[in-house]
Amino acid sequence: MSNSKIQESAFVNQSIKKRLFSNDNIFLLLGLIVYIIICSIIAPNFATGYNLSIVLEQLAVPGILSVGMCILMISRGIDLSVGTLLSFAACFMAWLISGGTSVAVAILLGILICVGCNFLMGLLLSRTTLEPFIVSVGAMIIYKGFALITTNGAEYPIPGKFGFATNIRFLNLPLMVYIMIVVYIIFALLLRYTKFGRWLYAVGDNDEASFLAGINVKNFKLLIYVINGLVIALATILMLSRNEVGNPYLGTDLEMRAIASAVVGGTALSGGKGNVIGTLLGTIWMGIISNSLNVIGVSAFWQYVVTGGIIVVAVLANNLRYKMA
Repeated sequence: MSNSKIQESAFVNQSIKKRLFSNDNIFLLLGLIVYIIICSIIAPNFATGYNLSIVLEQLAVPGILSVGMCILMISRGIDLSVGTLLSFAACFMAWLISGGTSVAVAILLGILICVGCNFLMGLLLSRTTLEPFIVSVGAMIIYKGFALITTNGAEYPIPGKFGFATNIRFLNLPLMVYIMIVVYIIFALLLRYTKFGRWLYAVGDNDEASFLAGINVKNFKLLIYVINGLVIALATILMLSRNEVGNPYLGTDLEMRAIASAVVGGTALSGGKGNVIGTLLGTIWMGIISNSLNVIGVSAFWQYVVTGGIIVVAVLANNLRYKMA
């Protein structure tokens, strides 16, 4: 084995150590169980099969987006434009379908939009020293403009033409929930058993050291954004299928929910830390909290306060934990 290969192997193995699966996931899971029990006592109709199926259906799309956000954050990137890109792609697809274009062609073009936009963003960020936060804010505004231009501020309903994600059900759960589970399994295996996962943690730890270890950091970061584009495309298809209407505000706040789920699940904004299982638990936490507050009767206005407080506490807890590690 060459010296460069030895250096690469040693560095990436050191970067990935103890970060693929965290003991904190156990505490997240136990805390979630305790919270569900408490909410069930306060509101007996909370833990019913019907209500939990609603929760899972509601968190399928933000849950899928959270996976893409998780791998971006591990690589020390971020994308605040996922919600508006979803809106733009969904509006464009609905516009095509309502005009007589086949569903298959509309889906293909929707995927091309999401992947193409993220390819351009990844190309810009991987070849320059621009901050992902600023670039993605600019992209967020651009995509919102495209969504409004596509629909002229109106909606494009497509009832009965695209409802497969919720109409197909197994064990009283819609297809989109199973798709979300499959996505999490795929990415958990990728991060655990493949070179992609090892390189992801290494680049998030230190991209200069990763480059010296033989990793093509620029192309790898570009690949991450392309993968995130595919994730956004899948989320767009499911969201449009669930709502059956193209709306320029369809993806409002989804980027914040994705970031919140990743952070609550232990993913660090500083990069190199986090895992998909934690993100899944964070997604479920955010969905359960939102639903439980509705069931208990907490005002929608106060729900924003509670959700924001949870995010701040999660960031502080992660920061303290990583400093002590």
